[in-house]
Amino acid sequence: MQITRAFENVLDPHYGCPKGIIGRFVGELMVRQHARETAWTVSLADIQAADRVLEIGFGAGKAIQLLAQKTTRGFVYGIDLSATMVKRARERNAHAVRTGRVILQQGEATQLPFEEQYFDKVISIHTFYLWSEDPHRVLTEMFRVLKPGGTLLFTFSHGKVGEERDYYDQTFLEEQVFPLMKNIGFTAISSLSGPTSRQFKHLTVFGTKQQEQACT
Repeated sequence: MQITRAFENVLDPHYGCPKGIIGRFVGELMVRQHARETAWTVSLADIQAADRVLEIGFGAGKAIQLLAQKTTRGFVYGIDLSATMVKRARERNAHAVRTGRVILQQGEATQLPFEEQYFDKVISIHTFYLWSEDPHRVLTEMFRVLKPGGTLLFTFSHGKVGEERDYYDQTFLEEQVFPLMKNIGFTAISSLSGPTSRQFKHLTVFGTKQQEQACT
């Protein structure tokens, strides 16, 4: 037990922003740990061949890989805090990076380096915990870079099977997250229960940037 706890103490600091050799290991570990909810999220995104898609917090790049398989005439962009993960994700998606269909860079969700109305879809998986203390700033940036009619979806664990209370329950979403998204300008806001993985339950939250009204 002590050995396990010591091992976890070494790995835990790298989950938010993996660094170095240990960070690379943690990145690959997260690919395996989050495989089900990653595939689930990509399947929900209704990716079209010509879409321009952004993933925020792409880690070792598995979702980027799945997205690139779908955007055969489009582009996949990614931004991540970790330089180690940027390097690893570029390795995982080397061919698509070389051909220019996948563009990955280091950066922060609070200041996305993209112009307004640039993306058809913005997705994020297991990053909500990192920006939930200041979600207004991150959601505003997500909204800014979405095209009118574009969709945001983000997936996170909201609790563990058998625990008395979820970390982020439906009341939290309805009282704090959904009104915030509505105030920013998102419409068609909803959530959907996802797969259970390693005893963790998952939710995906959706929001749409309303189409601009045509002049009459």
